[in-house]
This record gives sequence, C-alpha cells and structure tokens, in this order.
Amino acid sequence: MRPRARFTIAFLFLQIIPIIAIGVVTLAYTLRTVIDEVVESSDLMTRQVYEQVRLGLEHGKGDAVTVLQHDDALRELLGSMLAFGPAVVIARITDANGKTLVAAGDGREGQVPPHLASIDELVQKASRWWPFALLAAASGNDLYATARPFDVDGKPFGTIYIGVTLSLLKDRLERLGFAFALIVIADVILTLLATASLRRLLFQEMWPFPAVSWSPRVNESPPPAPAQQDELSGLAERFNRLSREVHSEHNQWETGRSNVFDIVRSIHDGVVLVDSGGSLLFANREARAVLGLDKTSGVEGRPLGVLLRRNHPLVAMADAALESGSEAQDVPMNLSGNGDADGASMLISFFRLGAARKPVGLLILLRDMNAVQELESVVDLSTRLARLGGLISGVAHQLRSPLHGMNLRLELLREDALRGNDIEKHINRLRGEVERLDQSVEALLRFMRPQELKLNRFLVNDLLAEIANRIKRERICFAFQFSAEHPVEADREMLAEAFTNLIQNAMQAMPEGGGITISTAEKDGMVEVEISDHGIGIAPENLDQVLNLYFTTKKGGSGLGLPLALRAIELNRGVLKIDSRVGEGTTCRIRLPLASDAPLQLSSTAV
Repeated sequence: MRPRARFTIAFLFLQIIPIIAIGVVTLAYTLRTVIDEVVESSDLMTRQVYEQVRLGLEHGKGDAVTVLQHDDALRELLGSMLAFGPAVVIARITDANGKTLVAAGDGREGQVPPHLASIDELVQKASRWWPFALLAAASGNDLYATARPFDVDGKPFGTIYIGVTLSLLKDRLERLGFAFALIVIADVILTLLATASLRRLLFQEMWPFPAVSWSPRVNESPPPAPAQQDELSGLAERFNRLSREVHSEHNQWETGRSNVFDIVRSIHDGVVLVDSGGSLLFANREARAVLGLDKTSGVEGRPLGVLLRRNHPLVAMADAALESGSEAQDVPMNLSGNGDADGASMLISFFRLGAARKPVGLLILLRDMNAVQELESVVDLSTRLARLGGLISGVAHQLRSPLHGMNLRLELLREDALRGNDIEKHINRLRGEVERLDQSVEALLRFMRPQELKLNRFLVNDLLAEIANRIKRERICFAFQFSAEHPVEADREMLAEAFTNLIQNAMQAMPEGGGITISTAEKDGMVEVEISDHGIGIAPENLDQVLNLYFTTKKGGSGLGLPLALRAIELNRGVLKIDSRVGEGTTCRIRLPLASDAPLQLSSTAV
C-alpha cells in the first residue's frame, strides 16, 4: 500500500474514531441528564400529591377513603401530572392492600394494579459508566414507579404512585441520534477533503532534481539514475525544516523576551504588572525595594493585597482602577501605608492593559517624588536663569539707547557751544533722555523689588466680575462662564492688577469692539482662569517674547504690563500661559492653587 493511501486511512481513522467516541459519550451523558430529570420530576410530583392528600384529609369530613375519592382538586392534580408530566403514564393512589383508590386517566379504581418496578432500578442503570448499557436502558419500554406511602391516624393507609417510562421520550432520543449521525457524516466528508488537501501539500516534492548530463566513455556503463525522492523522505524533510524554523522562532522570542525584561530592569523607576485579579505578575528591582519585597521570594502569582496588606494605599488604588477601568497619572502617595513621614513619597501612575471595558491587567509606574522635585528644581532654575538673561538683555537695550542718544547730543552741544549757537534744544533733549533712562531704571526696580504678599481668601469669580465691570467700555461685550466654587488664598490687589492688565490687553486687541470670554474651572486642586478675545492675535515669532521685560509691539508701549502680570501670578504660586493665532484671537490661561482647606480633586481617564 502506498504511503499516500496509508496516510489517508490513518488520518481518517484518527479523525472519525474520536468523533464517534465523543458522540457516544455525549449522547449517553444527555440520556443520563434526561433520566435524572424524569426521576426528579416524578419525586416532585409524589411530594405534591402528598401535600394535596394531607390538605384534603385535614379539611374533609368523613372517612379517609371517601374524602380522597371525592376530592376534585386531587383528581385535577393527578390528571395534570398525567397530561403534562414528562414521561408520566400512571398517577394513582392505592390503599394498604394495593387496591386503587384514586387514579388519573383510565385507571381502574377499586382494582389491584400489577406491580411496577421501582424507580431506583432506573437510577441504578443510569449510574453505570458504560455508555451502551445506558443506551440499552433508555431504549426499552419498561415502566418504573416512584412510590410514597403515607399514614392516617398513625397507621399505614396507602401509597402514592407516579409511573414513568422512557418510551415517551423516543422522539427526543431519535432526534439526538439523527443529529449525531449527521455530525459523523459531516466529519467524514470534511476529513476526506482535509486529507486530500494535506496529502497534496505534504507529499509533493520539496525541490525538482536538476537534469545531469553524462558523456559515455569506453567500456563504461552509464551511471544509475538518481533515485526519485519518495513521499516519506519528503515528509520527513519537511518536518525537520519545520522543527528548525520553530526552534529558531523560539530562540528569537526568548531573546526578545530577555531583552524586554533587561530594559525594564534597567529603568530607574519602579515597574509593576498585575493581572485582572490583582495578582502580581512582574516587579523590577526598584519596585521591589520601594514596596519592601526585595527580601521576599516567590512573589510572582501572589495577590498584591496579600503581599502588601489589604489596607495598603497602592492596593486600594489598584483595586479601584481594575474595577472602574480608569487610569491615573502622577498621583502623589506615601507608600508607608500608615501616613508615616518616613515612608517613601512616590508619584504613582496606573495604565490599563487591554481594550475591553474591564482591563486584563494594570501597568503601575512608581516614580520617586524626591527625584522628580530635584529635576523640577533644576528645570525651574534653568528657566529662571534664561529669563534673567533675557531681562538683563532687555535692561541693557533700554539703557544703551538713551546713553547713545545722550552721547550724540553732548557732541552736538559741544560743537554748538564752540560756535556760539543756541544750546537749549540740546539741553532739553538731554533732559528727555535722562527722564527716559530714569523710567527704565524705575521699571526695573519695580519689577525686581521684593514684595510682601498680603494673603487673604476670596473667590476669583467675584474679582474677575468686579474688574470687568470697572473697566468695561462701549462695543466690548463680556461673557462669563464661572464654574469654580472654592476660594483661593492669594494677594487680592496684586492679582487684581494682573487681571486688569490682561483684560485691558484683550480690549486693546479689538479696536473695533468685540466679545471677551472670561471663564473659571477647578481641576487637580487648581483654579483655571481663561481670558479669551477675538482680536488681531499675536504673531508666532513674537509669542515667545511677549512676557519679556520691555518687549512691546504697540506704539508708545512700555513693555511692562505682561511681565508685571506674570510676576504677580508667579508670586502667588500661579502659572500664566498665552496661546494666540493671528486673525483669530488670544487666550490667556492662569492657574492658581486653591486655598489649603479646599478639596483636592485628582483627575483620571477611562478607555
């Protein structure tokens, strides 16, 4: 027999035999389920009849036989069981001698019915492990009865019988058998098609043999033709090549996995990975040190709540993130778990894994807050130095221009004095340059002079409305969108001057009139103020310089308004940011911290 035929028969055998075995076991399991349902329903019916008999005897008058035979509710109950009960063919009550007292259907009352096998025999047959024994039990026409004897006045009086047979379920069993036969036939057809496809794929030649030319020599017979590669050799070669490819892919995967873990381990921040059940899957060295797990072995696979205690703040936030499917970034947390000042102060970020509503896990990043604060201090110092450099450059320009003008004017004054000309105009010009120089120095002193903050609590909404009402003018409309509800603690007069400057700039940007929108909101423990206009806007090349001292694009402007507003906001621990587009308008965003006793609201994002 050729290898192709042997392969076809073996493949067909390996496919069909398990299907038949699984089908027989499934069919037997289904029959066992059906039998269990019949047994349970017959037992339930006997209890229901017993309850009806008890009620009838309690409320009836006369002897028990007469009461039961004239109980219409009892007869209706037996009739409904016979009509609607699964596999029920007998529903009757007999006396102590076996004579029928009450029966449903055509049951003959007053006669002794034949003995019925107990339902326990059917249960015993259904409990056998051999499937064909169960099939034989289900295919028979035997009757089985569930019997329940009862007493009257403490003496045995009668028995309740519910008789069942599986022959009434023959249609249901035939449908199961038909479905099983169709599955086997479909499996045979699909197996044959799959076998034909696999046979062509596996047994085709791996490569064509090249033609070999041969030149005969004297007394030399031709060499034997190269043996054609048989099917089994080609199949073996394919399996060997597939094995090498799988081994190569596995090595690449292991190398990539090792590189990923090396990268994660080299990160200075703590990295923790948990599954949807809150169990720890991975933690790098930094995370173990922060969480106190560096001396604990076998932490992978164990619940995070067991490793860190259930009342640990990280466990509580991880459970909440898994339950709600939300994310949070840079949440400050003391990982001591009890508020101890000696605990590690960290910034915690939660990132959900998976696109489903309930995440399949969480990636938790632990960043040392001290390192972040040091980095922020360095960045803040660099920013201050850069601004100081810009300030010095602006001051030098403001001082150099009057000095150049004074130098030129003194030269002209000397020449006119030697010639005897009038020098008053030169003196006036020099006085003007001195005044200009004095104004520049005064502005610098005002900008650099230390100021003591007069802190008080107030609502930013009230301050903004007050300023807008004070400086409003014709053709300028204000729109207020106030949603901040909690006060700030700052120098009210200093912020009033800053807000006044920003609103006046917005009004000056709309010489023909227009609308100014002033809005407030609370986010991340800060009050956000937005002042938006629809004016001419600021050119992109000037946007980075508008906060520099002495920089201005207005005719006759001093270049002091925005720098002084920025200084006032920063002295009150605030932030100023300006966005603008030419021809569309400008938006000034100011962020000020809420008062110390105002509620802190951390923002989170859901996927």
